[in-house]
Amino acid sequence: MCDGGSMRIGLLDAMGYGNLGDAAIQDSVIVNIQRRLPRARVVGFSFVPEDTVKRHGIHCYPLTRHSQQDAATTQPTDPRRKVTSALTSVLSKVPVLRAVARAVKNAVRESLFLARSYEVLKSLDLLIISGGGQLCDLWGGAWAHPYNVFKFSVLARLAGSRLYFLNVGAEPLEHRLSRFFAKSAVRLAHYVSFRDAYSQTLVRRLGVKAETSVHADCAYGLEGTQYVQDTPSASARQIVGVNPMGFCDPRVWPRQEQSVYESYLEKLTSFSLWLLQEGYHLTLFTTSRGVDQYAVADLKRRVVERRASSDSSTRSSTWPGETVNEVLCESVNELLGVMSGCDFVVTSKYHGVIFCQLLMKPVIALSYQKKIEVAMQPLGEGRFCASIEHFEADWLIDAFRSLVRDSETIKAQEAASVAACADTLRRQFDELFSPRE
Repeated sequence: MCDGGSMRIGLLDAMGYGNLGDAAIQDSVIVNIQRRLPRARVVGFSFVPEDTVKRHGIHCYPLTRHSQQDAATTQPTDPRRKVTSALTSVLSKVPVLRAVARAVKNAVRESLFLARSYEVLKSLDLLIISGGGQLCDLWGGAWAHPYNVFKFSVLARLAGSRLYFLNVGAEPLEHRLSRFFAKSAVRLAHYVSFRDAYSQTLVRRLGVKAETSVHADCAYGLEGTQYVQDTPSASARQIVGVNPMGFCDPRVWPRQEQSVYESYLEKLTSFSLWLLQEGYHLTLFTTSRGVDQYAVADLKRRVVERRASSDSSTRSSTWPGETVNEVLCESVNELLGVMSGCDFVVTSKYHGVIFCQLLMKPVIALSYQKKIEVAMQPLGEGRFCASIEHFEADWLIDAFRSLVRDSETIKAQEAASVAACADTLRRQFDELFSPRE
C-alpha cells in the first residue's frame, strides 16, 4: 500500500518503437495507478521518449544513452572542435588506438548517462518495471534489455527508490550474462510478480528464492467493451483479421532465415486465398508496425498477385469487390477498433491473443514462444494454437472451420477468462496502490 500523498512513480519498459502490446500495458498501469492515486505523478523511461510522451501523455526520460538527443558540446567555430577533429583523424589511422578510443568514449558516455539517470531516480518514490518480455534477450542479447533492466534496478536501489517488477514476462535467457543480469535485478526488487507461472518458474530456476506472485498481464486491465462495434457491418460477408509477423525476416528479426519466413508467408497466403474463395473479407493488420509492417505488405502482395492470376486464368472475378484490406495501426485505440470489426482473427502475436479475448473474438494463434501457448490455454490448449514454424495450411483451414462452428462457446470462454484476469488485477492494484488511511 502507498501513502496518499503526491507520489512520483517511474514506469520502465522497452517502449517507444510502436509495439502496441507494450503500449496497452502502460495505458493500463497508468490508468489503474491514477484511479487509486490521483495526485501521483507518473513518468516514463523509454527507448523513444518523444513517442512515449505523445502516446501516454507523461513526461519521459531515455532508457539508454542512445535514446537521448545528445546536444553538441562545442560550437562549429570552437577551437576545441578543430583539435578533436585532428585527434580523431590521427587515431583513425591506427586500429588499436581507434578501438581503445572508442571504448573509452563509450565508457565515458555511459557513465554520464548513469549519473543523469541516478539523479532522476533520486526524485522518485517508486520505479516500476512493467511490460511483457522484460527478462528476455531475444532482441540484442545480454547488453540490450537484460542490461537495461539490471542497471536501472541497481540505480533505483542506490537512489533509495522502491523497486517493483509488475507482472513481467520471462523467456529462456540464452546468454550467461543475461541470466546474471536478470537474476540480480529481480533479487534487488521489493516486489515481484509475473504474468504467468511459466515466467515465474524460469526465474526461480535462475536461483531467485524471494517470494514472488503470479497475476494476469496488465493489458487485461483495459476495458475491451468500449471498443466493440455496436452496429453490424454493412456487408453481409464476415471479416477475418490476419495479424502476421516478421518471424525470421532478415530485415527485422534476430534469427535471420529467409526460407523460414517465406514458408510461413506461403502458408498464410494459401489460407488467405481459401478464405476469399469461401466468401470472407480479409483484413491484414499489425500490433507492432516497426517489426511487422513488411510481413503485412508481403502477405498482401502475394494474395493480390495470386488472386489476379486466378482471375486471369478463369476470365472471371472469383472475389467481387474490395476484399483485402491492409491496416498499419498507430495506436491501441485504432488497433482495437480495427479488431472489433473482425469476426475471427488469426494472430502470431502474444497481445494479439489478449486483445482478441478482451474483444471476445474467436482466435487462432501461430506461436513463436511459449507465452502465446500459455495465453491460449483458457481456450483449449493445442486446439487453436500451433507452432509458427511447423503448422500446415490444411491444419489452419480445419482449425478455422472448428473456430467458426464453436464460436459462441469460445466467446463465453474468453469472457470468463477476461473477467477472472481483470478481477485479479483489480485486487493486485488495490493492494499495491490504495493509499493508507
